[in-house]
Amino acid sequence: MAEVPAKKFCSSLGREIKIAVEGNIAAGKSTFLKILESHSTGYHVIGEPLSRWTNIPSDDEDVTSSQQYGSNLLDMFYKDPKRYAYTFQTYACLSRLRAQLRDIPQHLQSIPNPVIFYERSVYSDKFCFAQNCHESGLINDVEWSVYCDWHSFLIKYLHLEFDGFIYLKSTPEVAMKRLKKRDRPEERGVTLDYLQSLHDKHNNWLIDNKTKLLPSVLQSDVPVLVIDCDEDFEDSQENQKEILGKVDNFIDSILKATNDT
Repeated sequence: MAEVPAKKFCSSLGREIKIAVEGNIAAGKSTFLKILESHSTGYHVIGEPLSRWTNIPSDDEDVTSSQQYGSNLLDMFYKDPKRYAYTFQTYACLSRLRAQLRDIPQHLQSIPNPVIFYERSVYSDKFCFAQNCHESGLINDVEWSVYCDWHSFLIKYLHLEFDGFIYLKSTPEVAMKRLKKRDRPEERGVTLDYLQSLHDKHNNWLIDNKTKLLPSVLQSDVPVLVIDCDEDFEDSQENQKEILGKVDNFIDSILKATNDT
């Protein structure tokens, strides 16, 4: 992946900028996105659909059939990963598709080049989380083939392109400390080895470009901004200012590349 954008990957309306924010579990994505959204009226955040996985419907979401039946799929996955890995990864990707296919919010339609930040994407769903489940034996070969088949089909026909990726990179040890601090009941069984595997998957994809069989929308010059998140930025105004400056410059470079095409 390129450091500097060379071309625009069109958004659904042809003018908003779509950015996926990627990173390990407990890398600081939710905190980062809250800071971003308060930074600019032209920035809008679509968070991870955690409530759909844990059966806690939020105000802006319809209750799905899985929620009506009282299923905490995230908890089921962590307690019995071999049984529920394929089920959870399928539903996680489906709920993320819903989020990424939403129309642009009404209040942004009058803003030139609004920026939509998505907490993770259907690409990390496959190339980090589902692939890790397959390689560790939690998803068998048949399930993996089925997953790849429908995932590739949807990517091809739904045109889920992004203008750029922001990778919040944190070491597995720091992520584990943050995970223990936030103490979500579903995550209490997460191990350091699991975080290390996901860390390696993110690095292979977003830094080393070693991920195989990427779809065509990721094989060209989609820019990636890597931000080191080991140091605290939630309570440090200085670190926040530095990170926001990097993000603003990243967005400006994408807009410039867009206007030049």
